[in-house]
Amino acid sequence: MSQLSKEDLEDLLRPQLGNDLVVKFFTSQPLTQAGDNYGSIMLAIEATVVQGADGTSNQNLSLVAKLVPPSGFLWRIFDPPNTVCKEINCYMLVKEEYKKLQDENCIPEDKFLDVFPRCYGARTTLSKKIGDKADKNAAILLENLKTANYRLGDRRMGLDLKHVQLAVSQLARFHALSVALKILKPQVFKNTVLKACKPQNAGFTEAELLANVPKMLEIIKTIPGCDIYLDNLQKAAELQIKTNLDESLLPPREPYATLTHTDFWVNNMMFCYEKNGNVPVRVKFLDFQIVKYSSPVRDLIFFLYTSTAEGIRSENQEDLIRLYHENFTDCLKAVGCDISPFTYQSLLDEIDMFAPAEADHILYMLLPICADKESVPELSGVDFETIFSKPSDLFKTKAKEFIIDFVKRGWL
Repeated sequence: MSQLSKEDLEDLLRPQLGNDLVVKFFTSQPLTQAGDNYGSIMLAIEATVVQGADGTSNQNLSLVAKLVPPSGFLWRIFDPPNTVCKEINCYMLVKEEYKKLQDENCIPEDKFLDVFPRCYGARTTLSKKIGDKADKNAAILLENLKTANYRLGDRRMGLDLKHVQLAVSQLARFHALSVALKILKPQVFKNTVLKACKPQNAGFTEAELLANVPKMLEIIKTIPGCDIYLDNLQKAAELQIKTNLDESLLPPREPYATLTHTDFWVNNMMFCYEKNGNVPVRVKFLDFQIVKYSSPVRDLIFFLYTSTAEGIRSENQEDLIRLYHENFTDCLKAVGCDISPFTYQSLLDEIDMFAPAEADHILYMLLPICADKESVPELSGVDFETIFSKPSDLFKTKAKEFIIDFVKRGWL
């Protein structure tokens, strides 16, 4: 389905806002442009609702509806029957336990993690009960952050230092609270975080995925100075394909193993600014469809190499890693955890262990991130051929910088 009816909205909103709610009027239109989001159909909804016995209590709601993408190729990539459930569990379970843990420890406002948008309702099927499998009728209703002065960054330009610092500090706390739940409330952790991290189905066979490796290598051949790294890149691609299909080949390590976003790039976060200001003061994370129980440094490295403006990562990488560590340990300490296992050196060791597994992920993601806006396909037109067609000059520039830096650091 690609739209929601009045009855759909009422069924989704009533569990949160009350059974007497009636949608008096609403409008719906596409929210995102091609290339902004392939995992969902995104609609901007403006609704006027009334409540109360006399129907005089009016409220205007600015919402975002997330619906499943068209069937076919995108269903094979994103596995909506499972990934929709994972995202709903993040909003309904993980978010609440993060808040509860922080409230119990009286975390002050300036340290309080609040990165989840408000969820107004969700369903996996037309049934009123949220199940363990979603179908084409699945939907999630979220607050429209744009009306609260939140804005997306520019995927091609990347984020400046202030935005990157805010994202990194909040990412560290996002990871740390999961680790804290694991330490302090293991049963709650199992019932919330691990439930959200249930494995999704592999949409493609190993042979199908390996068949795409030569296509990327042909692109890399066209980048001056990168042809000498083709063997490194082929090994990195084969490593990621094998470990994605069999996660036991690169399991998460304790004590850092945690809830990871797994798709933490510029379009999956929105920043809020003070009135008439350009300095971000808050950030919200988006799209929890493919969260995993994995190493937190995979999110950190993926973000730094896909979403930062020119020069920001290269000039500040060590400082940003230290900023991550400071926020990670500060959050753990604030909720009562022993931070002695989480030394700065142990974090660097964790990065050296898991950064190589992000190499192919980063390289493939740079293709749509750097794509010229006029060349980005619509949802219905996405397939492997369109993914590899017409790599932009910006992609070649960023890919070269990434490849050379990964080789220098011993990660490729």
